[in-house]
Amino acid sequence: MLIWLQFIACTVLIVFCGSRLSQYGDVIAEKSGMGRTWIGVVLMASVTSLPELITGISSVTLFHVPDIAAGDVLGSCMINLLILAVLDVGRRKPPISSQAHQGQILTAAFGILLLGVTGISIVGGNAIPTAGWIGISSFVALALYLVAMRTIFKYERKRVSEFLSAVAEESRYEHLSKSDIYRRFGLCALAIAAAGMYLPHVADQ
Repeated sequence: MLIWLQFIACTVLIVFCGSRLSQYGDVIAEKSGMGRTWIGVVLMASVTSLPELITGISSVTLFHVPDIAAGDVLGSCMINLLILAVLDVGRRKPPISSQAHQGQILTAAFGILLLGVTGISIVGGNAIPTAGWIGISSFVALALYLVAMRTIFKYERKRVSEFLSAVAEESRYEHLSKSDIYRRFGLCALAIAAAGMYLPHVADQ
């Protein structure tokens, strides 16, 4: 029972702080002038992946449970895609996929490639060559990710007019200060990281 309570506590903390991050990210987009699209792609995507990052690191280095690390990351991909379907069910509007910008096709395509590399590396197992202790597939995945980021960045640069219109959106958070929002955002990110670090131990138990 105690282990289940610890698991629930970690989950609740991640859900609570994650929901706050969405609002704080919106405020930072307005205060910084970088635009909501850019904040969503770079800042929010990075911070909301902290649980997977910290869980993966602690699973392998601290608790030596690689199945937890792989299951967490790949399972998160499945859940994230399921979220799009769930969001569609709760809306009385056109499907999200029909409203998302066509540039998301690039993100989806590179995601499929990265998942393919991961699947091949798992199937290949020890047959996949290594450079020292690092699998060749890891270098391929890193290279694909860097190419994806560069490609998406170049594509987004062509949409300058949309970026400028996002910056020019009406201010909604004049009553909040930059320092306060950055502090709240940082605290939520740290809380998610801490819960993500402890979660593999609880899951293994």
